[in-house]
Amino acid sequence: MEKTKVTTKTKEVKPKAQEVKLNKNVWEIPFNGDLVAQVLYVYMSNERKGTSNAKTRGDVRGGGRKPWKQKGTGRARSGSTRSPLWVGGGVTFTPNDKNWSKKINKQMARKATCIMLSERLRKEVLNFVNMPKEEIRKALDEKIGKKALVITANVDVKRSLDNVENVTVITPEKVNTKHLVSARNILVDQDAVKILEERLTDGK
Repeated sequence: MEKTKVTTKTKEVKPKAQEVKLNKNVWEIPFNGDLVAQVLYVYMSNERKGTSNAKTRGDVRGGGRKPWKQKGTGRARSGSTRSPLWVGGGVTFTPNDKNWSKKINKQMARKATCIMLSERLRKEVLNFVNMPKEEIRKALDEKIGKKALVITANVDVKRSLDNVENVTVITPEKVNTKHLVSARNILVDQDAVKILEERLTDGK
């Protein structure tokens, strides 16, 4: 008798993504546009260098001689042609060495970051991924497309993505509201979630 061959088909089992337990104090905060705008205003002000410069009446060349005598001409008295009242004169209130830096409460800054993380998660702009080099490359090619913000504490991943165009890599200790507002596609390392939550909630 002929033996019948039995063939069994094996299905490919794809590894499931690890479930991420999220702290509601970070990922379920209602949107507050006023607070986000206030924090962004402080960040933008602190980035201003204050390098604008203008000449005062003492910096403008010339003007050492009195234009006309004090009395007897019928004209208003004047001591220098470089007065701010004259064309070609100095500037009255110069912006030289102006300090634009401002301060904001740490709790406000942290809450604004939590607000933007929650908002990006609700809008499905933020995704959680494992961070091997191959997996992150696939995620960038398939889901993200042009521009992305990657939040990870993995040094190897950071090195591999440093030269990738339109991809910004930042650690969970340094990410802030400005990064999240300007990003339209965000990838968060699952291993960085706990670090991010402890930083934003003081371990609570």
